[in-house]
Amino acid sequence: MPFVRSSLSFAAIVGALSLFGCATTSGNLTHSAERLEHSTATLRDDAHRDSDSSGYTRDAQALAQEARDFRRVVEDHHARDTDVRDAFEDLSKSYHAMRDEVEHSRDRDAERDFKPVTEAYLDVEREMRGYRRDRYAGD
Repeated sequence: MPFVRSSLSFAAIVGALSLFGCATTSGNLTHSAERLEHSTATLRDDAHRDSDSSGYTRDAQALAQEARDFRRVVEDHHARDTDVRDAFEDLSKSYHAMRDEVEHSRDRDAERDFKPVTEAYLDVEREMRGYRRDRYAGD
């Protein structure tokens, strides 16, 4: 009987920790998405002030829009895993297009301005590797 009781206790603890882990992952993803949205908005604003690079400005605008859309999906408690993953895929395409634009420009200012975006994007990417929305979170 003590074995059954300790096994049940152990199972309850593991279950509670699993739920906590999902909530923490979701919270970390939300924080990373907010940080990315902020850094892309700053980049967009900086690019807009520099009227010499219209392609760069369009890419920065698209990336900022995708980052905002991604954050909204992450925060939507009714969004499914596939919604979050699809939004991340769109975000990833915009990020890589912008990164390519910055690399090809060989502009040190652009590289410096893009660094916070890359750091925030990499945080989001790390969070997405372990992402699994708690299917009961919206209930």
